[in-house]
Amino acid sequence: MIKTSGKNREIELNKGVNPLQVGHVVYTYTDRNKYLERATSYVAEGLDKNHIILYVDRPTSYASVIENLKNIGYTEEQMDNIYFVDTDIAYKTHESFNPEAILKDLHDFFDPHVKEGNMLRGWGLVTWRPQSKKTIVPSIALHEQNFDDFFSRVANITGNYINICAYDSVSLSGSLLIELLQTHEYHMTDTNFLPSHLYKKESARFTGISKQLQFENELRNHDTRREKLDITGKLASIIAHELRTSLTVVQGRLQLLDLMANDRSEASQAQFDAIKNGLREIEQIASKFLCLAETHIVNKKVINISELIEVVKMQMRSDLDLETIDIHVKSDNTKMTIFGDELKVRQVFINLIKNAIEALETGIITVHVKDDLDHVTIDVSDNGPGIPDEIINKIGDPFMSSKVDGTGLGLLICEKVSVK
Repeated sequence: MIKTSGKNREIELNKGVNPLQVGHVVYTYTDRNKYLERATSYVAEGLDKNHIILYVDRPTSYASVIENLKNIGYTEEQMDNIYFVDTDIAYKTHESFNPEAILKDLHDFFDPHVKEGNMLRGWGLVTWRPQSKKTIVPSIALHEQNFDDFFSRVANITGNYINICAYDSVSLSGSLLIELLQTHEYHMTDTNFLPSHLYKKESARFTGISKQLQFENELRNHDTRREKLDITGKLASIIAHELRTSLTVVQGRLQLLDLMANDRSEASQAQFDAIKNGLREIEQIASKFLCLAETHIVNKKVINISELIEVVKMQMRSDLDLETIDIHVKSDNTKMTIFGDELKVRQVFINLIKNAIEALETGIITVHVKDDLDHVTIDVSDNGPGIPDEIINKIGDPFMSSKVDGTGLGLLICEKVSVK
C-alpha cells in the first residue's frame, strides 16, 4: 500500500528511483496492485518536483492512479502536469509495431519541453498486437534503442530526465528481456530496483538488431511471396485443367480428320502439321501451368543426374544454333544420383537452358555438376550480358518476363520444383 505522512506524503515504494536525476528504467511487473502502487508513487514524486509527466497506460489503470493521487491529497490543479495517452493509441496496437512512428510521436510531445529546459518524466506501458516473436523482438529492441538515444540527447540538453518503460512479465520472452536489459540503465521489478547488468551504451550496440530487422523484413517478403506462389499454383491448376480439356477434344478431332484424309496435298499436309505443332506448344504451356499446381502427381525415383542432363542437352539441340551456341557439361562424378520426380527435374534444366539460349546470340552455356558429398550442386551459367538491374529483384515473380512472348513461368516453375 501507499503510505503517507501529512503534507510530505511519504511514498516508500520507489526507493532507488526517487534519487535519480537521469535514468532509463525497464519495469517488468507481475502483480497489478504493485504495478499501480509503483505508478502512483512515481507520478506523485514527479508532481512534487513540478516535472512534466507523460503517462502512457490503459485508461482503467490511469483512472486508478488518479484516484490514488486524489486519496493522497493531490489537487486537480497539481495533476495538470500529467499528460495521459492510451497505450493502444501510443503504440498503435491495431497495426504492426512501428518504432519510427512511435519515436516521431515522442519527439512531437517532448521537443517543446526540452527547449524550455523542463524536467521530463515518462511512464509507458508498452503494448503490441499479437504477432510472431521473430517480428516483435527486434521491433521492440529498435524502439527501446530509439528511446535510449533520444533521452541521452535530452540529458545533454537539460541535464536530467527519468523514463520508465513497463512490460507485463507474462508477455516477455527470454530474448526480449535480454534486449530490454541491454537498452535500459536500470531494471525494476515489483520488489527490486537495480542497475541493469547488460546495459551497453555504445554507438555500435544495435548493429545486430539492424541486421535482424533486415532479416525479419526479408522473411516477411518471403512469406508474402510464398502466398503469391500458392495463389498462382491454384490459378495454374484451373488454367491447366481447362486447357487440357479443350486440347483433348481438338486433338481427338484432328486425329479423326487425319485418318479420314487419304489424298492430302503437300501444302495441306504442311498446314495440318503446323496445326499439330501448335497444339503441342499449347500442351507444353498447359504442362508448365500444371507444374505450378499443388495437386499434380509426383513420381519420385533415383535419377542419374549426369545422364538426365545429357538427355536434356540432346532435347535442346533443336533450339540451338550449333554454329553460334554450344552447351558444355562438366561433372565431378558421372555416377551421382538424386531422388526426385524426373519429369520435373528435367523441366527445371530445360527452363534454365532455354533462358540462357534466349539471352545469347552467340556463346557458351555451361552446366557444372558438383559432388558436394551429401548433396549435388548444379550450376547453369552462360557468357551472355546478364540480367538487367531493374528486373533482377523481380525474377521468379508470377508472369514476369522480359521477353515479348514470354509467359514468365520458367523460373517460377524452377523455384516451385526446388521447394517441394
